Amino acid sequence: MGGGSSEFQGRVALVTAAAGRGLGQTVARRLAAGGARVVVSDIHPRRTAEVAEQIASEHPRTEVIGLPLDAGDRAAIDDVVAETTRRLGPIRILINNAAINVVGSIFDYDPADWDWCVRVNLSGPWYLCRATMPAMRDAGGGAIVNISSYAPDVGGFGREGAYAVTKGGLNVLTRSCAHEGGPHGIRCNAVSMGVVTGTKFIDDNPEIAERLLPQTPLGEHATADSVAEAVAYLASERARHVTGEILNVAGGTYMRN
Repeated sequence: MGGGSSEFQGRVALVTAAAGRGLGQTVARRLAAGGARVVVSDIHPRRTAEVAEQIASEHPRTEVIGLPLDAGDRAAIDDVVAETTRRLGPIRILINNAAINVVGSIFDYDPADWDWCVRVNLSGPWYLCRATMPAMRDAGGGAIVNISSYAPDVGGFGREGAYAVTKGGLNVLTRSCAHEGGPHGIRCNAVSMGVVTGTKFIDDNPEIAERLLPQTPLGEHATADSVAEAVAYLASERARHVTGEILNVAGGTYMRN
């Protein structure tokens, strides 16, 4: 594990979709291990509370709380940002991890599923950036890491069009926030993923992992731990001169597609 136990210096970190299997929870644990005061947010209230309690027990030297959040609900975002600020202080680290992927062909894709993907995957991160960047500016800076994908580079493999479009938009949002936030000490980067083993999506769609493995130069797919380490690097002062970047953590698969 890179960095020290106090690399985040008590900074408040909000992680969306942090109570499910896989990446979000792993990122929350990694930030808590680095000394961040972590807000575990997720759409499932019971699971949010349970995961926050687990991480708090594992890292008693920092503070971890759970706040339910639908990352596509602007009123809920306002409430969570306000409650976080009241209880812990201004958010200095934002991890936009929440996303959905409804697979299907454009010939018969349900418009409601398109709207859902856009709301959670793109509009939600935009509003979270809008809601947290003023406090980051006033506090002297901050770090945003958006969890993206190389799906936009390959057209969503033909059946993940909505997901690919929203992740392409997220990459543009990343660079836009980097431009606007830079003069105020706010960095914004993205981690671009391919297959990440141990996540619900891949557990539910193992054929995707099997199909892409032969195209992966490193011969193995990324794990949640390896992606979380990249997120922690971009959120930390180790990356203080890194902003507006899209970092691929996909074993090189994106080069073969």
